[in-house]
Amino acid sequence: MIASSIFVLVLGVSIFGGKASDSSAPSRNEIGYIEEKVILPSDAPGRLSRYQRYYAWTIDDGKRYLYAVYIYDGLLPPDQSDARSEHVHPVQEQAIPKVSNGGCGVITFYVDPRGDRTPSLYCNAVGPVSFSKN
Repeated sequence: MIASSIFVLVLGVSIFGGKASDSSAPSRNEIGYIEEKVILPSDAPGRLSRYQRYYAWTIDDGKRYLYAVYIYDGLLPPDQSDARSEHVHPVQEQAIPKVSNGGCGVITFYVDPRGDRTPSLYCNAVGPVSFSKN
């Protein structure tokens, strides 16, 4: 399962590698529509409400996608692990956290919000978690 998740994540990164960002953050309605469809992977360490969820618009080949990164509360560094009551963060693309590894504690996905498909969520690679500055 992890190997296939890593393969799909790498495939997703290569597909969306040439993206340009959108200057606006998604609305709460747009995010709510996507979150109604989200089904976490079976390896997820907790419920959706236990993840800090970052959403931004991105553009790839002229098509607009919602880009999301979910970070499980237990993986956040001490300086970022304040007890946030708000777990949903609509941001511009450059403000989305860049996280290496983390297994199912870090989930990344892209979705076409106009489509009716359930978003395909994939876990990051397993290994020590590291956060990079944007």
